[in-house]
Amino acid sequence: MNDITVRTIPVWAPFALAITAYGALLLYRLFFSPLSKIPGPWVTRISGVPEANALKDKRRTDWVRSLFAENPGAVAVRTGPSSVSFNHPDAVKAIYGHGKGSEGFGKSSWYDAFSTTGESLFSTRSKKRHAMKRRMVAHGFSMQSLNMFEPYVDSTMQTFLRQMDEFASTQKPFDIYFWFELFTMDLMGELSFGKNFGALQSGKPVRYSTLVELSQRFANLCGMLPFGKYNVKVLSWVPLPYIQKLYQARLEYLEYARKALEGRFQDSRQQLLPSGKPRQDIMQRFIEAEDPETGARMDFPELRAEASSLMVAGASTGSVTMNWMTYYLSKNPSVKNRIIRQLEDMFPENLDGSTPAPFSKLQHLSLLEATEVECLRLHPPIGYAMPRMTPPRGAVICGTFVPGNVDVGVPAAIIGRNPAVYRDPDSWQPDRWLDEKKDMATMKLCFLGFGYGSRQCIGRNVANQFVMKMMATLLLRYDIQLEDPNLVLGSKEFTIIKPDKKYNVILRPRKR
Repeated sequence: MNDITVRTIPVWAPFALAITAYGALLLYRLFFSPLSKIPGPWVTRISGVPEANALKDKRRTDWVRSLFAENPGAVAVRTGPSSVSFNHPDAVKAIYGHGKGSEGFGKSSWYDAFSTTGESLFSTRSKKRHAMKRRMVAHGFSMQSLNMFEPYVDSTMQTFLRQMDEFASTQKPFDIYFWFELFTMDLMGELSFGKNFGALQSGKPVRYSTLVELSQRFANLCGMLPFGKYNVKVLSWVPLPYIQKLYQARLEYLEYARKALEGRFQDSRQQLLPSGKPRQDIMQRFIEAEDPETGARMDFPELRAEASSLMVAGASTGSVTMNWMTYYLSKNPSVKNRIIRQLEDMFPENLDGSTPAPFSKLQHLSLLEATEVECLRLHPPIGYAMPRMTPPRGAVICGTFVPGNVDVGVPAAIIGRNPAVYRDPDSWQPDRWLDEKKDMATMKLCFLGFGYGSRQCIGRNVANQFVMKMMATLLLRYDIQLEDPNLVLGSKEFTIIKPDKKYNVILRPRKR
């Protein structure tokens, strides 16, 4: 009988195989991948840590801007092993547009971290699911709906104006951005949960505003780091105090949204109008939303996810936009005075701004809207790229081949200052949006303050409504001046781009 020799695989063999495979992957990414030809720090070929560190240091958009500055003439830079940022008008159309070329660009796995108790209109990656949800809620953001929401905007504004009257009577310098934040907190409470948070009355921010910021930073980190992309829970296991703080904020914020939404349903009888019908705010429109094709409605977890998304999209972005408008109009009195004259001609019966200006008329005030757009061009609330994933076969974008399943996008804050698109791009010139010129189409294409294409912000009309109403009413009611006329306000990136320092204004009742 022959002896049979049994060969055993050494214990170390699987580890050696894994190390060899990983080494081969690193070599491919460093030297042979098509992405290796795209400029950027060599470490971004193998790691997303530089971008994550930039987010942690509140300079993510500036970091990407510096990559373009280091590579003059480049239309794309490498920001991670599988992520590329572009800075060219053709990239906007290719990645975000409606045409056939953009059909293969779906939302990337970055958005998964923003799906909380369910998919929201913002976070869902399925084009079919997004189209269905958009059909369901589109009527909630129509002009007819804006008319229904306006009484809640007006009542919240009246509370805000009573506080402003106190400052105007004493002419004491104060931080108006802080009060804009309180206003948008209370307004989104009214529109999302059927009652405000009492922030304006108390003069204090509510807990959720801090939770929103920290929760969004956690989701952003998940979207950048490989293990976070595939499972949000995995990142929560990292025993670093910074990570743990962000994750706990996420849990607390979701619980906050749950209780607020439950309160909305429990208090449903209080939401009835004298007619016996439910009050028509954004959340009511979501509750009543029904897919016209399938008859499907949102369940509670889905409504909770939408409510969480609404609080982020409405409150943080609206307040910072009003901040920039106040700053730039104060620095540019000639533009401010032109708007005031137009407002006086439009509202001769309301020269003292005693009542909020109706939006039905304000939307025809082109200079005020151009002021808002110009502020959003220079300081979009979200400055970094909203990532899309290249189709499996890859794609050629601006003459650059990008392999399949790579995150690509165009940062709003960077293309918004592209000198090939905007003349004197770092200067604030709202009139650039009023001049009829041949390059206007390209300027509008590259304005990403509300996103672009089918995925642009569905709440744009709601934001325009309360931002324009607020600024028009303030300009009619008060003479607004910076405490420091020589103030130069920069920006700092949190989840959104905010002012880099606190500043004060002085209000005086406006002389007629």
